[in-house]
Amino acid sequence: MTTTADDPITAQPLSDPIDVELPASPVPAARTTQPARPVRRTNSRRTRVTVRRFGLFSVLKFSLIFCFCAMVVVWLALLLIYFMLSAAGVTDTVAYWIGCVVNNDNGTKNCVAAGIDGVKLFTWLFGAGIVMAIAASLLGTFVALIYNLISDIVGGVEVVLAEKRV
Repeated sequence: MTTTADDPITAQPLSDPIDVELPASPVPAARTTQPARPVRRTNSRRTRVTVRRFGLFSVLKFSLIFCFCAMVVVWLALLLIYFMLSAAGVTDTVAYWIGCVVNNDNGTKNCVAAGIDGVKLFTWLFGAGIVMAIAASLLGTFVALIYNLISDIVGGVEVVLAEKRV
């Protein structure tokens, strides 16, 4: 049996409707004798911590993992953009323009399109991204080393940790 817009199926109501009675709670009377006092919250616990040193090896490990993940995200975003531009035909047009500039014979108007090899391009981009991730990790570790040296003189950075109670 098929249903069409001209002959819709109508749902038959249940033979016995279900009645449910919920108990109602009485509404409390409003206070009229005393004004409402503001509720005082208990004080939250606060602790002062001074950061004096960073472990250089832990900074290096964290920085390597973080920079590698960021590099992979950027690389995948560029790959996605390249695929979209390639599907739209933009890369072929750019290759033709590059071919006209680079492969232009003197005085002739014939242009030979240059080839854009996506595999080679993104292999080089991945390698460059790994080199940049390593460089950024080493820079972060160097900054942690400089912080450790300066905190020996100044005494570190004081941080206040607070626990919120609800």
